[in-house]
Amino acid sequence: MSSSNYYWSRRLVRGFGKMWFLIIPQEANSSGGGASLLGSVVNEMSGGLFPGGAGFTIIGKDFPEPNHLTTTQLLLKAIESHRKELKLADDEQIVVEVKYPDLNVVFEKSDALKSSVGNFPSLPVSFSIDYSRMEKISIQFGANTRKLFIPTGYLSRLKDFVGGDDSQITTDISIDKETIVHQILLTDRYSVTFESASAFDSNFEAAANLGNMLNAGRILFDIEQTEKKQVTVTVNDGSEYLIALKDIDWDDL
Repeated sequence: MSSSNYYWSRRLVRGFGKMWFLIIPQEANSSGGGASLLGSVVNEMSGGLFPGGAGFTIIGKDFPEPNHLTTTQLLLKAIESHRKELKLADDEQIVVEVKYPDLNVVFEKSDALKSSVGNFPSLPVSFSIDYSRMEKISIQFGANTRKLFIPTGYLSRLKDFVGGDDSQITTDISIDKETIVHQILLTDRYSVTFESASAFDSNFEAAANLGNMLNAGRILFDIEQTEKKQVTVTVNDGSEYLIALKDIDWDDL
């Protein structure tokens, strides 16, 4: 399985590091994912093997499956339950929040994991776009955008506390063989602009108009009318979404 089944980009963002951007964002309050992925152990999926040119084989990047694998926020709860042993003050924040009132991220074509038709990037409804036509994608985030993260120092203290033996935390899974979500990007309003190498046709315009009818007051599709090579989709439906996440391996702590 390829990472492009779940993500459309893995992009280095200043102040965040390399983040996995979800094709379909998850509502933050989702019980099976969303914000509750923070501090959770999730399945580390193999990127698989893909045919390459000149007889070579391309090895895909391993990636975090954005669903719960075991106890929700397993490592966050483990840190909380061992505050004293880890020398953490009672009022010390394990989950840290940083607000980004004016965040804009630009993606070049080389940043995209998808290269064919797929769902519009980071859109919580079904709407197809051809990534092979991509020139550039940008996301303008709203004022309530925030990053939540667990400083890796806390995770390292937990690992040292158990002597690197993850079975002291759980025997349900091998943490060492999976991956840990330690940072997430959340927002309740954002706009995604897709810049195309060629003009959108009348079928695409009709699909965008239908999208506006079906999602009136929640999601707005706006095609630039001069050259018709740019479409901006604004999401403002009252929900907070998990847009991107960052993971770390037990071995790297």
